[in-house]
Amino acid sequence: MDEKNERSIWDEVDALKEKEENVTSEATFTVINSSQNGQNEETKQNKETRCSSGEYKMYFEKDDNAEKKGLISIIAIAACLVLFVASTVGIVFTIVNRNKDIKNSQSEMDRLRNLKELAETEDSLSGGAESIWDELLDGKKSQNSKDISGVMDKYKDIYNENNDFIGWLTIDETVIDYPVMQTPDDEEYYLHRGFDKQYSENGCLIMDTDSNVGVGTKDNGYNGGKDKPSTNLIIHGHTMKNGDMFGDLDLYEKKDYADAHKIIKFDSLYESREYEVIAVFYSQVYYTTDDCFKYYKFFEATNEEEFDDWYTNIKDLALFDTGVEAEFGDEFITLSCCAYHVEDGRFVVVGKRIK
Repeated sequence: MDEKNERSIWDEVDALKEKEENVTSEATFTVINSSQNGQNEETKQNKETRCSSGEYKMYFEKDDNAEKKGLISIIAIAACLVLFVASTVGIVFTIVNRNKDIKNSQSEMDRLRNLKELAETEDSLSGGAESIWDELLDGKKSQNSKDISGVMDKYKDIYNENNDFIGWLTIDETVIDYPVMQTPDDEEYYLHRGFDKQYSENGCLIMDTDSNVGVGTKDNGYNGGKDKPSTNLIIHGHTMKNGDMFGDLDLYEKKDYADAHKIIKFDSLYESREYEVIAVFYSQVYYTTDDCFKYYKFFEATNEEEFDDWYTNIKDLALFDTGVEAEFGDEFITLSCCAYHVEDGRFVVVGKRIK
């Protein structure tokens, strides 16, 4: 591009000013005969300046650059005002919608908790309990309800509402008291959807598709062993700024907090389980080509060597010693959420099953 074509609007303005200065400094004077002046004075009186002698006149062409600059300034200011108003309206609209979405999500979770608690207080679903449940469900039962034989009473109707419901996670004296969803065909389906499958910024807690929660109970051997849970169950959740979901999970980085909240409760549809915190650490999601320990790839220890590799690594990463030990054959739960110490960072809490 030629240098003259690269000049900014400020270069152009400076050039005009320079031109004016040249006109002023050189001050071309035109000598006009008094007889000639008489003929042209009427037509030129707006463009002439008479010198004090009365015999000489200096002509200046009117410069309209100032008017152009003023018009451009007005247009620019108007455009800025329009952008400011539009941005303000957009921000307000976003905040209102976000607050509405949060309230809807909290309301939906409260409804499900109430539904679960109601079932826990009833020995059966006979009589008035059924009518109360139907009222709470408000017609939200799934059109394709599945066989719920073996499912614990407190989860039967929740499961019939949404067959993606796989269990319930609770940590006493924390906000963590949520249903857990699993969608093998689309792991991210509930990333920004609530239990009702409508948009939700909070999303849901998501069981990793490679985790097998298991069918049946430990007492009955999980249907002869064919439906046994995975060695490690991984649950993913959003790190919400308002503390919802796993927003406060990083409180576990303090040993005192971890000691006071060391029991993680996870119910499958068929049995209640408890886990004790064994390790807390920061990590990240790596590239597939990175040759390093990836906690999120461990689901099943088919032999002792695989277990030892995983166990040694989580202990090395641990922020502190929980005093809890594990061995090959134990079962575990891993809670994982986003962290911001590095790109694609994660904060992780691991528990060993004790019940």
